[in-house]
Amino acid sequence: MEENLTIIEIRLKHLRERTGYSQIEIAQKLNVNRSLIALWENGYANISLKQLIKLSCIYQVPIDYLLGIIDKIDNYPYKYINKINLKYIGIKLKEIRKENNLTQDKFAKKIDTKRSSISYYEIGKMMISTADLKQICETFGISADYIIGNISKKIIRVKKTKLKTKDIKEKIKVNN
Repeated sequence: MEENLTIIEIRLKHLRERTGYSQIEIAQKLNVNRSLIALWENGYANISLKQLIKLSCIYQVPIDYLLGIIDKIDNYPYKYINKINLKYIGIKLKEIRKENNLTQDKFAKKIDTKRSSISYYEIGKMMISTADLKQICETFGISADYIIGNISKKIIRVKKTKLKTKDIKEKIKVNN
C-alpha cells in the first residue's frame, strides 16, 4: 500500500512512529478523532493546512519537509507557529504574485486554481488549501514556511514543473 501514498502521508506516519506517539496521542493533541489520523496516514483523507501546521509544531519539522518540498531538515531558525494568520499568508501570496508580475487570474492558472480563491487568500478571507500552498511553493520555488510565517527569511526552494494535461497528450501523440 505504501507505494500509493504521497510523501505527506509517509512522512506523517514516519514522524509519529519516530517520536513514539500513538495515533491516539496525536489525535488528542490535535483534538480530532484517532480514525482521522489513520485516514491521513493511509491516504484516505486530505490534511488541512491548519492541522499540518500543528503537526509541524508537534514534531518540530518544517512545513516544507512535511509537504515533500525538501527531503532533509535544514538548519534555518524555524519558529514552529501553531496558529494561522490568514492576513499574513495573504500578504506573502500577493508579494509572490507581484514579484512574478502576474495578475490574480494568471497566478491562479499557473497553480491550477480559481482566481476567486487567490483573491480570497490574498485578503485573508479564506484559508489556503494545502494543495494550493504546495503548488505555489513548487511553481515559484518559495518555502511554505516563509509563506505561513515559520521563518522570516525568504527561502528559495527548487521549482518543480507540473505537466498540464494538454502537454501530456502532446507527448503521447509525438511518441506514437
